[in-house]
Amino acid sequence: MSVLMLAIGILLTIAPLRAEMKEIRVALRFGLFNLPVTVAETQGFFTEEARKVGLGDLKVTVQRFSGGPAMNDALLSGSTDLGLYGPSALLVAWGKTKGRQNVAGLAALAAYPIVLFTNRPEIKSFIDFGEQDRIAVPGSVSPHAILIRMAAEKFYGPGKYAQVDRLLVTMPHPDAIAALLASKAGITGYVASPPFSVMLRKSDKVHAVLTSKEFLDGEEATIALLAAGKDFVDANPTVSRVIIAALEDAMAFIARDGDKAADIYIKSESSKIAKQEVLEALTDGTMIYSVAPSGLMKFARFMAKTGQLKNEPKSWQDVFFPFLHGRNGS
Repeated sequence: MSVLMLAIGILLTIAPLRAEMKEIRVALRFGLFNLPVTVAETQGFFTEEARKVGLGDLKVTVQRFSGGPAMNDALLSGSTDLGLYGPSALLVAWGKTKGRQNVAGLAALAAYPIVLFTNRPEIKSFIDFGEQDRIAVPGSVSPHAILIRMAAEKFYGPGKYAQVDRLLVTMPHPDAIAALLASKAGITGYVASPPFSVMLRKSDKVHAVLTSKEFLDGEEATIALLAAGKDFVDANPTVSRVIIAALEDAMAFIARDGDKAADIYIKSESSKIAKQEVLEALTDGTMIYSVAPSGLMKFARFMAKTGQLKNEPKSWQDVFFPFLHGRNGS
């Protein structure tokens, strides 16, 4: 009888593992912030971590989306399992899906500086931008736009964050760089992120006016996170832990072998960006890869104050599944 009970116990232990998914779909956009996912996939870290816990091979299929709304729709409809979110988009999704899909963060991917550049030599400070200026941002509710509104409140005064809105122009990164360098379309400023910011710092046609760290109390905010719905995580708790472990393996790989990581990035996205620019962003401290989020609550407080978020979380852990709650996040 004891042997039988032991056998039943073993079966009960391994049965949930066998029931979990063997193939997951991850929705990503294009950008250097995706690199931990890409490295984990190409280097076999997902399967390696899955085998350690008895899951066998774990296949990860990457789906590329050009825009956040389409990717969000894919996650909510169940046509993808994990999706890439910015901090503002995650906070909104977390608030709006409570009691339904219950979208929350599984792991952060990357924190990095957002830099405001200008092609006007006379502009030395944020407050030097005037009515004649136009500042390009990738989206009106993008982290870049929200951060520049945070800067506006710091420099213009409490409650005056919206004063900068009249200067903002929505424009894709490549178009914004071209317009800024050529002084076209009235663009005199551009809110850049890596590797574009690395490229612009080398140009003698523009100069940096402000970095996000200057108004985030010395902290770099996480700009890219992976999120999932509660149903996926509840049905796949071991897979969820494997994903986090594989991402940490990938982050260690990037820190250890930036040269190869740069090659992986360029190949995965057929990027036209020079390898040296990518390598610099990976090795000079510009890109900070970590599964624990940073600066998320700064976004939450600002968005709640400005009416973009109805329910302000009490802590970053409220917006994340429990796997990382013991980590040092913010």
